[in-house]
Amino acid sequence: NEYVGHCYLKCKPGSVEEVKSFIEETLKESFPPSIQPRISTLLDDIHQTQAIENKMKGIIFFFSFVSLIITLLGVYSAITLDTERRQKEVAIRKVNGAGLKQIILLFTRMYIYLLAFSAIIAFPICYVVFQLWKNMYIVFFNDGPLFWTSIFMGVAAITILTIIFRILKIAKTNPAEVIKNE
Repeated sequence: NEYVGHCYLKCKPGSVEEVKSFIEETLKESFPPSIQPRISTLLDDIHQTQAIENKMKGIIFFFSFVSLIITLLGVYSAITLDTERRQKEVAIRKVNGAGLKQIILLFTRMYIYLLAFSAIIAFPICYVVFQLWKNMYIVFFNDGPLFWTSIFMGVAAITILTIIFRILKIAKTNPAEVIKNE
């Protein structure tokens, strides 16, 4: 085994191929032809040593997406059941002068509280898991406040849009028809 070791050179973004070709030429001039140096980047080496983790990243991303869809379907079914059960209450409120804003606030308040409560429980647990996971690897991502805020705002926006879609449907029904059907 003629393995001598390895050395990483820092280069500017976009100049990796240029640096690789320069290093190849320099090594061909310096070493005898019997020695064939292997040139790769730190990222290539990380992908090679952490191949399982890279595959797991794709699997975790897929299941996260599936979990998000299942959660949104659960929120949609919960709001559908809630609005169907409270149709008469909405109709009476509309007859008494409640506007669209009051009806939306009637339903969304509870779901916003549930979202905030679940975030208060889930985010610290995820933060601890990420910190433990981060310690095992060389390269990771920055999970600062913007990361956590963007996750919360994204999930909140999708949840609110799902809720408002269903609430608008129930708020636009004719109160006379609802009371007549009851």
